[in-house]
Amino acid sequence: MTAHSDSHTHEVAHDTLHADSRLEAAKALKFEPSELVDFGNADKAAGQMMGKLLGFLFCVLLFLMTGVNLWMLTHSSGINDTDPQAFAYGDSGSHAAAAHH
Repeated sequence: MTAHSDSHTHEVAHDTLHADSRLEAAKALKFEPSELVDFGNADKAAGQMMGKLLGFLFCVLLFLMTGVNLWMLTHSSGINDTDPQAFAYGDSGSHAAAAHH
């Protein structure tokens, strides 16, 4: 290599190192660039795991809510009266109708 190309290679590598503001911040905090890259990779992996966990919990809750709704539909009472007192007596409205008359 010539002296000119050798000096130009160092300038390009030096400029790329200074182009990333995170690397500059890491230098100011006395971190090595490799530590910053490792931290970035660990942070990315943790974010992916949290996303998977939240997705799994969403599916579990969706399954549970569907089960509760199906159970409520199959075990619903036979009260079809629009009178709110009918629910208090737990009857289809005969007690509520008798109480109002």
